[in-house]
Amino acid sequence: MRTLSKLFFFFLFLGLPFTKAQEWHLSTFGKSQYVPLEDFCRFYHFPQLPYSPATEVHLSNGLVSLDFKPNSSVVFIDGVKHWLSFPIIQRGAEIWISRTDLCCLFDPILRPERIPQSRLYRGVVIDPGHGGSDKGAISRKGTEKNYALDTARRLAAILKARGIPVVMTRNEDVFVSLDQRVRMAAYYPEYIFISIHFNQAYGDGHGLETYALSPRGSPSTNSGRLYLTDYIASPGNQTDPLNILLAHDIHSQIIRLHPADPDMDRGLKRARFKVLRENLLPSVLVEGGFLSNAIESSLVDHPIYRQKLAEAIARGVLLFFNQIHSQGKKGRPNTLASDGSGP
Repeated sequence: MRTLSKLFFFFLFLGLPFTKAQEWHLSTFGKSQYVPLEDFCRFYHFPQLPYSPATEVHLSNGLVSLDFKPNSSVVFIDGVKHWLSFPIIQRGAEIWISRTDLCCLFDPILRPERIPQSRLYRGVVIDPGHGGSDKGAISRKGTEKNYALDTARRLAAILKARGIPVVMTRNEDVFVSLDQRVRMAAYYPEYIFISIHFNQAYGDGHGLETYALSPRGSPSTNSGRLYLTDYIASPGNQTDPLNILLAHDIHSQIIRLHPADPDMDRGLKRARFKVLRENLLPSVLVEGGFLSNAIESSLVDHPIYRQKLAEAIARGVLLFFNQIHSQGKKGRPNTLASDGSGP
């Protein structure tokens, strides 16, 4: 069933202010509300082209590009792979985008200057995963806890050199509980939170992932289904728009470490890890490579790679700060804030 809703009330309910009203045609498919691609294109000034189920859709408005296939859960935003909360679907001649993804993915990235902020973020809490008795993933060459700490220290040095205050949840090989990490972050309400990890998997898993908190009422990317607990709001959902913008900015930089291998981009995913779920700061978790992969574990073991990973994360942080500190400016920044190693 299709209904009409004024844009102002539609987004006011979700906490996103808009300056003028536009009618959106809402339909429910399954248990999720959707808006037509036609309305999406009209609002964000994308030219509308004819589509077919077998065709990949490419949209560009001169500032940002989108690429996706109908009935898929993946969209590329400026070449950055995102896993949607709900698939883009096609019904007859119409393509539909979920209301959740519209509000919690597309709008924050397409219009970062519109994200409401209660404070000016100025520093970074860096969280090296695991530590002490908790070794994390293990390869023949080393452990996740040590690689994460080394990368975190490198990231801290880069950010401090740019005048950005930094706090580490651990700066030594000690065990720090997830609760302690979250409580420590709460002492720095004007900071953002970046958790650094390295991956492992059975089989041939490889590549880079970045995680942001799943929006309320949506599944985690790797769960494959909705659970009743997914409908419960978490403290971290208070910063949903900032979470996804931060994750997008960081992921857009770390995937540049492997420009010749697009398969290394495993995408920006959603999860309810405790350091994301219970965190009041804009938060992300970065997986810098698979220690269970022989080739990738050798790469991670090299200090030069960890330095480049830290530099890429730092570029993402600087881009994020540049965007959120540009309140009142229309459109996305045309240049990338860089620490000198970027474009």
